[in-house]
Amino acid sequence: GYYVEPISTLDFASLYPSIMIAHNLCYSTLVKNINEIDELNENEDITNIKGKNNIKFVKNTVKKGVLPLIVEELIQARKKAKKLMAEEKNTVTKMVLNGRQLALKISANSVYGYTGASSGGQLPCLEVATSITTLGRDMIEKTKEKVENYYNKNNGYEYNAIVIYGDTDSVMVKFGTKNIEEAMKLGKDAAKIISKEFISPIKLEFEKVYCPYLLLNKKRYAGLLYTNPLNYDKMDCKGIETVRRDFCILI
Repeated sequence: GYYVEPISTLDFASLYPSIMIAHNLCYSTLVKNINEIDELNENEDITNIKGKNNIKFVKNTVKKGVLPLIVEELIQARKKAKKLMAEEKNTVTKMVLNGRQLALKISANSVYGYTGASSGGQLPCLEVATSITTLGRDMIEKTKEKVENYYNKNNGYEYNAIVIYGDTDSVMVKFGTKNIEEAMKLGKDAAKIISKEFISPIKLEFEKVYCPYLLLNKKRYAGLLYTNPLNYDKMDCKGIETVRRDFCILI
């Protein structure tokens, strides 16, 4: 669809690594024998993956997983590199630090990838990979539900908010307002409120506003991207060709 109203984008920061840490998903915490957890409290000590009755993990109060520890170190190292990059004045050093933080980001995200590499992978564990994607989908659905149930006329808002699109780690919300600054304010407010629904370090962040916004289908969209309400940053296009002569000029 084509939207002339501002569309706010809410994004989960480092979603898959955060899920791994929050739910203590690891080879070492996977329950392979139900007899191993006879003495544990099912609600307090065990994470049951929704819809996956045979997949259970012990929580970090029982045993801290190895993978969550590795991912935590990578995320902390990336935060440190980004902080140094922000303070650095030398252009070359800033570029080096930017390369470092990007490499650390890829390394943290790849931990999920190699647990799911069942064919030719060195350390596959499909229970971990499946659990991460299942929990991720549930979080996107929960975010959609919370946004639409909270930001509506029944709660005193001028419009009923609608989540028009949900991706792997983000949702795009039409709050109804035609004012870009107001859409940004509502987006930041929603991110803060909904983040409280999830286990730390999972965090929902307001990222940007698109206005106008053209959504073709999954992972294919375009729009003017705003990170401040006065001027747009750029025309942002994802998953579409922008130079083909047989495409609409609007795209």
